[in-house]
Amino acid sequence: MTERARTPEEVEKLREENERLRRELEERERKIAEQSKEIDDLKRQLDDARRAGKRQARPFARRRRVTKRKKPGRPQGHAGASQGVPEQVDEEAVEPLCGCPHCGGAVSDIKDHEQFVTDIVPVKIRRRRVVTQSGWCATCRRRVRTTHPWQVSRSGGAAKSAVGPVAHGMAAEMKDRLGVPYRKITDFMSTYCGLRLTHGALVHAKPRLAARGKPTYDTLVEIARQSPVVHSDETGWAIDTRSAWLWVFATPAVTIYAVRFSRSHRVVLEMLGPDFRGTLVSDGLPALDPLHKKHGFTRAQCLGHPLRRAVDLLDVQKRGAARFPHLVKELLLDAIALSSRHRELTPSTMAEYARRIERRADVVLAWRPTDPENARLANHLRAHRDQLFPSLYDPAIPATNNFAEQEIRGAVVTRKIGGCNRSVRHAHAHAQIASVAQTAHRHGLPFSNVVADWMRIRPEREPPIIPTAIGLLMRAAEAKRERDRPS
Repeated sequence: MTERARTPEEVEKLREENERLRRELEERERKIAEQSKEIDDLKRQLDDARRAGKRQARPFARRRRVTKRKKPGRPQGHAGASQGVPEQVDEEAVEPLCGCPHCGGAVSDIKDHEQFVTDIVPVKIRRRRVVTQSGWCATCRRRVRTTHPWQVSRSGGAAKSAVGPVAHGMAAEMKDRLGVPYRKITDFMSTYCGLRLTHGALVHAKPRLAARGKPTYDTLVEIARQSPVVHSDETGWAIDTRSAWLWVFATPAVTIYAVRFSRSHRVVLEMLGPDFRGTLVSDGLPALDPLHKKHGFTRAQCLGHPLRRAVDLLDVQKRGAARFPHLVKELLLDAIALSSRHRELTPSTMAEYARRIERRADVVLAWRPTDPENARLANHLRAHRDQLFPSLYDPAIPATNNFAEQEIRGAVVTRKIGGCNRSVRHAHAHAQIASVAQTAHRHGLPFSNVVADWMRIRPEREPPIIPTAIGLLMRAAEAKRERDRPS
């Protein structure tokens, strides 16, 4: 039986059907290739994550290789830094050239070459004996006693030998600001200072020292509450193996830490008060949303966090799905760059550029991405739309929350080395001491000077109106501003 001959129309339909099937096959092969590549990438990331969990060497190493590093040294146009010539010389030595050091022959055209060597002299322990007197007052009908500025307590008997404020201040700053473990602190003091202490003595002294500094800490909190801009951030902490959070609240004047079991907005209300009228700069933590929705806080969103999210999405998104994070990245980069130009642009020009950024943001956020990760980023930006660009209108508000992240970085190092705290009492003591120590460090004041004020035995008639330590901090801040002021 012979096959019926096909008409030209049927042949054309078969040709079109074959072409359609060929295109579908090519499209499926292309998708299979992309999915295979994506599966290989995910397998590689899974293997890296598994190895990272078991890796012993370099546990905190950078995961992404840097292909182009910055040139070492100071940036172009930045003033150089060197030790400099000391204003005062304690010792001087001259080594004459009496002859050639190689052959012993006579030399001529002798020149002087000056060099300055700055070093630390060995630390000397100073031990003081203080004798006070007590007696019976017939008028007050009680026993009274004298005090001396060298004293740090009125203890006697077995506790009459005490450690001074410089040693206490040095140990507290090394532990709570620099993150050095207690045993290494005692080792350092024994080796370089000749002071033998036990780590247990420092552990028990910490809450007592924090109790004396509580008025100073409370005053720092009050200063933060009156500040026009406060930066906030938080990081994981632990109290006796229980999960907790270490918060930081930083202003140009003070840095405050607080350890709480909560990560909610109630911690911010507790530290800054419900009547706070400044601007809170923070990241996009959803737990903080009730601050502006229910309590009327003015907030500024850190642009660095959504920028990093957009950059991370660009590493995994393909083809059309990568367009939205690319537009977000370009928008936020331009906004961050513009926020640093308040001094070089006139207010009218700055306002016009800010309006352009706002219009671009409205266009970008009008998109409705279908990719789940892109949609999640878009929803976050739309929910905080009015908090994205306050830095374009107020030069005191930065575009990112880098300041708070820098202030909390020391706590992260302390957490990795020291293992946080074993009790709530020591956690609060750590927060109080670290707050004052970091604030004093920022103002160029040795923390031991503040501790000396805390440990000073005050006469009973001296009114504790304003902590003297705050005066020390403020005077140090003024002196630092004078030093940093250009001549």
